[in-house]
Amino acid sequence: MGTPATTEVSDRPSAVAGNVILIGPRAAGKSTVGAAWATALGIAFVDLDEELGRRAGQPAAGVLAAEGEVEFRRRESEVLLWAAGLREHVVATGGGAVLHAEAFKRLAATGLVVALIPSVETLIERQRHAPRPALRPGALEDEVRTLLAEREDLYRSAAQIIVVDDLAVSILDRLQSAGESRRSARD
Repeated sequence: MGTPATTEVSDRPSAVAGNVILIGPRAAGKSTVGAAWATALGIAFVDLDEELGRRAGQPAAGVLAAEGEVEFRRRESEVLLWAAGLREHVVATGGGAVLHAEAFKRLAATGLVVALIPSVETLIERQRHAPRPALRPGALEDEVRTLLAEREDLYRSAAQIIVVDDLAVSILDRLQSAGESRRSARD
């Protein structure tokens, strides 16, 4: 199956014990923020949609489009269980991770769960620029609103930290600045 889709681990001691697990809707910024957070913390990063795609031999969006939502969710559950075996990683989950109660519970037990919940407008705009296969019939705007309405309580109840609106962008900017400062200090 090849190498898992994680970043390399730094040789310096980690600032965290356990994992940092990012949850939230599609296009919340979990992968972007997660990679920057992992760099800033000096730990590995794994994107579970990338890992799902690596195992399937095609991008996660391709699995969803070609095999349908039921098969996609089955694969997503398997990847969540795999990720529950990781330690000291920032883990970016797919938007539906919280739908897998048992598998997600196992992953959540390994660390700190952070929900990224941008505004509906931000989610719509991001998905216009990076389209994903539809999960519901109808307009993109309706799908985003429907999925967020169905899942927001799950994200909030599963998380120890909730990042609302577009604060994730601010966090990302700070993490990137911290990473640049650390690189400059080492050079």
